[in-house]
Amino acid sequence: MEASPVYKVFPREKTIDELLYSTSLWTAEFDFINSELAFIKRLIKAYPFTSTIPNLYEHLQLFILELDNLEKEKDNITHKIIEYSIKLPEHQKISLLESGHIFLVDYEKLAEEVFMYMVHYKNLKFRIFEYINGLID
Repeated sequence: MEASPVYKVFPREKTIDELLYSTSLWTAEFDFINSELAFIKRLIKAYPFTSTIPNLYEHLQLFILELDNLEKEKDNITHKIIEYSIKLPEHQKISLLESGHIFLVDYEKLAEEVFMYMVHYKNLKFRIFEYINGLID
């Protein structure tokens, strides 16, 4: 079994602009994930598989449940990103945030949450694609 990637913090100074840029990248990534989740769920629900695999329907339903949970988690994280992004411009007069600054601490917590979400999301996508690929062959 492979070890899961671990989020690592590299403490250094950052600007408000860097934080805003990172949060905008996260938001764009989650916007793309919205499309992917919708497509994967639609594919599974369309049930285009003609297979005699035991418990096929149950496996697909479990994948849909996991996708729904990931979607809720994504929405929760997106809400946190938006709240965080709204606070940042109010403090643009601060030119550089030193390690340990509350905005950087909050940023690192959010960054870790985004990182772990992406790990879980990609893992689930891999499992779904691997399962469906086995049905197609």
